[in-house]
Amino acid sequence: MTSDKATPLKSVLVIGGCGFLGHHVVKILREQHAETIISVLDLRTNVNRFPGINYYDGDITSRASVDFVLAKEKPETVIDTVSPVHGLGKEVYFKVNVEGTRICLEASRDAGVKAFVWTSSASVLFDGESDVINLNETAPIPTKALDPYTETKAIGEEMVLKANRAGGMLTCALRLSGLFGEGDRQTLPGMLQVLKNGQTKFQIGDNTNLFDFTYIGNSAYAHILAAEKLVALEAAKIPKSESTVDGETFIITNGEPVYFWDFPRAVWALRIHYPSYYIKMPRETGVILAGAAETFAWLMGKEPGLTRFRVKFSCWNRYFDIRKAKSLLGYRPLWSLQDGLVRSLQWLEEEAQKQDEKKGQ
Repeated sequence: MTSDKATPLKSVLVIGGCGFLGHHVVKILREQHAETIISVLDLRTNVNRFPGINYYDGDITSRASVDFVLAKEKPETVIDTVSPVHGLGKEVYFKVNVEGTRICLEASRDAGVKAFVWTSSASVLFDGESDVINLNETAPIPTKALDPYTETKAIGEEMVLKANRAGGMLTCALRLSGLFGEGDRQTLPGMLQVLKNGQTKFQIGDNTNLFDFTYIGNSAYAHILAAEKLVALEAAKIPKSESTVDGETFIITNGEPVYFWDFPRAVWALRIHYPSYYIKMPRETGVILAGAAETFAWLMGKEPGLTRFRVKFSCWNRYFDIRKAKSLLGYRPLWSLQDGLVRSLQWLEEEAQKQDEKKGQ
């Protein structure tokens, strides 16, 4: 699973290590770096736990909370995977993605941390209006942000890059796209709900738009590669350049862009469901219907099942060039999209069985 030449990681603190991405980082760290001392700081640490890990309940927006864990563990590396889910208030994103990131950066620097890897989002390159076609890290961040989540991720990312080499700490940020996998509570469950509702025959748009989905294990693996590269870098001897990993952003995907509707259909196929025909709705019609659905939901005080953004989202091109990650990080996806789907659906089935067993007790 990993090269014999991987740089040893003495000690790693995974912030958000009980979350969707974070617990996969911990899992792969345990598998690839058995000698590494791993600790986790998260708001709640009662889920997604592994034996042999030191867990700390704490709030990254509290300097005292972060300082306590850093003083206790003295990690060589910090991997900050914290990322609030979509759909929360603007103040939450600013508090966590901006203020929380600032606190983690400053506390890590003051504690003598050598390497700091931060989870960003490829959405920082998306303005919600234009297609994203094979963009790479040289593309400018749009002046108009897609939403508060994306806006604050862009601000946090800039802070992380500016903190590079301050106090001897090396930093980098990974921009992730279209995550799915074990622990997924949004992407795959949403697609399976469409199956349950008998709505798989509907298609918005012509399905000629490419989209980059990414299996969570590959994203976690990329964080570990970034940490290894930062730890191996002798900053005092090697000046910053385009060939060094520090102070850089990296786009991480599976490297398998697919036509948007082909992905949910691959999910449904694994549940032995193959629609015999499709009802294709033009994007413009979908936008009108979604607008009406939003208005009706607002009048009823409910969340709309169909929104104009979701309609547009399913019709946009959104795929990226990951050659920089391949070149500088040595990144190669460990799992294909199909591998990831099989693993993810198996996990969802096991979780459903556990819930059924609880109900039967």
